[in-house]
Amino acid sequence: MKCTRLKTALLAVVLAFVLACAPLMSACDNSGGNGNVTITYVTGIDGLTVNPVTAKAGSKIYPPADPVREGYRFEYWEANGQEFVFDVMPENDTTLTAKWSKLYSLTFVTAADAETVQSATYAAGDALDLPETVSRPHYKFTGWTENGAPFTSTVMPDKDLTLTASWAEAITLTFSTGVNGITVEPLVEVAGGAITPPVVHRQGYYLNYWKLNGQKFDFKVMPDKDATLTAVWEKLTNLPAIFIDLDNVPLSSVNRKDYVPSTVTVTNTEDDYLLNSVVAEFRGRGNGSWTDIDFSADPIGKRGYKIKFDKKQSLFGRAANKHWVLIACSNFNDNTMYHNYLAYNMASEVFTDIEYSTTARWLDLYVNGEYRGVYLLCEHVRVGKGRVDIDSEYTTAPEHNGFLVEYDAYGDQPNADKGETSFEEGINYFRVAGLKYPFTVKSPDPEDYLEDGISKAEYQQQVAYIKNYVTRVYNAALSKDYNTFKELADANSFVDMYILHELFKNSDTGYSSFFLYKKPDGKLYAGPPWDFDATTNASRGDGSPEGIYVAGSVQTESAHTASELYITLYNEVPAFKSAVKARWKLLSPKITAFLNERMNEEVYATNRAAMGKNYAKWNKKTQSAAENDWVNDSKLLRKWFADRIAWLDKEWA
Repeated sequence: MKCTRLKTALLAVVLAFVLACAPLMSACDNSGGNGNVTITYVTGIDGLTVNPVTAKAGSKIYPPADPVREGYRFEYWEANGQEFVFDVMPENDTTLTAKWSKLYSLTFVTAADAETVQSATYAAGDALDLPETVSRPHYKFTGWTENGAPFTSTVMPDKDLTLTASWAEAITLTFSTGVNGITVEPLVEVAGGAITPPVVHRQGYYLNYWKLNGQKFDFKVMPDKDATLTAVWEKLTNLPAIFIDLDNVPLSSVNRKDYVPSTVTVTNTEDDYLLNSVVAEFRGRGNGSWTDIDFSADPIGKRGYKIKFDKKQSLFGRAANKHWVLIACSNFNDNTMYHNYLAYNMASEVFTDIEYSTTARWLDLYVNGEYRGVYLLCEHVRVGKGRVDIDSEYTTAPEHNGFLVEYDAYGDQPNADKGETSFEEGINYFRVAGLKYPFTVKSPDPEDYLEDGISKAEYQQQVAYIKNYVTRVYNAALSKDYNTFKELADANSFVDMYILHELFKNSDTGYSSFFLYKKPDGKLYAGPPWDFDATTNASRGDGSPEGIYVAGSVQTESAHTASELYITLYNEVPAFKSAVKARWKLLSPKITAFLNERMNEEVYATNRAAMGKNYAKWNKKTQSAAENDWVNDSKLLRKWFADRIAWLDKEWA
């Protein structure tokens, strides 16, 4: 009995609790009892309605079409003062309110004979898009005004706005290109105002200058009366053309010491490689190639130059850098301009154990509008991305640093033409006992160490370290300790570099332009290759395609340029000679294929006009005779290489 009464009491309590909560549960469930909720839209405008949406909570939803209100712009729907994001239906009924921005009119007033500018509407605070130029005959547009004062705001005020064009009387320059289909917009500017020439492209031609009344027009300031300028075109060859404008500084004033402000334009090439008036500096470069040249055809001579851009600049797709070199390719009887071109590109494409070599590209050089001949554009040998890519900075632990040095007969000789007064051993260069010539320190650059806050003593420690390391490498080679040599140096790069120099019979291997670099915490490498003018059939003393030269006959033909390193390694270290033979077996067919691609009838036909133009200028020949001479000389050089490869195939079999 007691148990029955207890159960009855508990049931009564539960029933009472449920009845008490029923109103609350009803109030908390506004989904209509079927899980649906409703979004209601309030526009705030009488007569402008948007139908509500009812759907299951959590289901996908999309915004309705934007409502339209005269004089206003709909921005978004908001809930509780925040922009509502249309994603899924909320859990509860929701009311969304339209957010509006009032629109104001912007009206432009120009002039009766001026270009008309259409009115527009903006909301307060919108960024304004004002026309920067408006055309009007004999006037220059100088800006927009409001109530006579210059209008400078960049956003719309919360009012209607009327802007009036401001004008200044101006001069008009009209341009006549002389070519159907190539037109140039007239230039309108106030008299005395600064002006620049228009950029005009014509396939196969370069716009050398504009002339007025038969004279070259100087684009600096606007003249004081209307004028028509006529284009003077320069017919280009098949080669890319690089134009250096020295801003009225004559080329005869250019030296190897002082940079001259300039602009660089590249044309007659792929669109991706075009440049237009890029700011740079320009000066001469070279040693023998600057002084030991023929001046009979031209008082300046065909000399080498260096370009230094203000900012890193890519040329023909190569890694961006400030420093580029223009090689004249006219020294040591290189009648083909092929020597450096082939050596650098072959090293880059075939000799895979030479980590870096500059690419080389023929182009026509113009300075101040005057044709200067065919030049070779190369990357300057320096440390940097896409070049000798080592970390070469000043450190307190030199073994963690990278170094670039050059074996250079001129290394201890300051050049007055370059503004050099003295070179200091242990700073600019160092010597290795037993070698004829010093090594020049290229990086870290001795010219920069003071600017970088490094003391002289600290920098001398850097030089002492690399001197000691190079000495150990050379001592190992010259003492025929090949195992130690391989521990300290990357033997594969030295093998490839020897084969390249021997193939070309390079007269300067043991004289200058022989570069070495050491990686941080790494070995010493041979490279990059440089200066292959005095090679092949123009080698000093022995220009035949036969014989071991760099490690052999150069000792008697040109003793002052003989390489102690390679003479010893090749003749007295059997392991090195065996490595050369094995490597040659792999390289020989690739070298032949490379030469066949770069030296064939199609290539000769393509480039003969450009090369003929160069030699017609510098050798005082007719165009036809110069073309024929270049083709014939190039064929002789190709045969020389074929004979040279055949001889080395037998020698290194």
